[in-house]
Amino acid sequence: MNSFKKSTYHFREGFSALELLAVIAILGIIVTLTYTSFASLRRGKNLDTETLSVLSLLEKARADTLGAKGASQYGVHFETTKAVFFSGGTYVSGNASNITMILNPLIQISSINLTGGGAEVIFDRLSGKTEEAGTLTLSLVSASSSKTIAIGATGLPEIQ
Repeated sequence: MNSFKKSTYHFREGFSALELLAVIAILGIIVTLTYTSFASLRRGKNLDTETLSVLSLLEKARADTLGAKGASQYGVHFETTKAVFFSGGTYVSGNASNITMILNPLIQISSINLTGGGAEVIFDRLSGKTEEAGTLTLSLVSASSSKTIAIGATGLPEIQ
């Protein structure tokens, strides 16, 4: 006869519902942490990109003025959600030659501190200097992160 006895232990195959729920919870936590980390990184990158775009607009206005493009001087007008490149000695809203740069909705111009208290920087034709030196601060709408652009009396803008 067969001397082997059937084992009374039966092994289950598969996972229990509790084990599956634990794995799903752990994956949920990992996904949440990863998403918030990447969202924060993306907001910071947007701030960097928009700051460079505004800096580039200022540099273009100064370069076009010094290059006597159209025998005119150029400037940049600032508002909370946009920067406007314009030609001439004063900003005229709605002028067809204005070039408007709308900022990313996550970014705003939170502070404009220019000499004379205005919201425009206009460059002088022969020297590229400006009488509206000062600072411009761009910040994230929903966070405390910000970048500042300083515009010297020489007209040269730089990120601080």
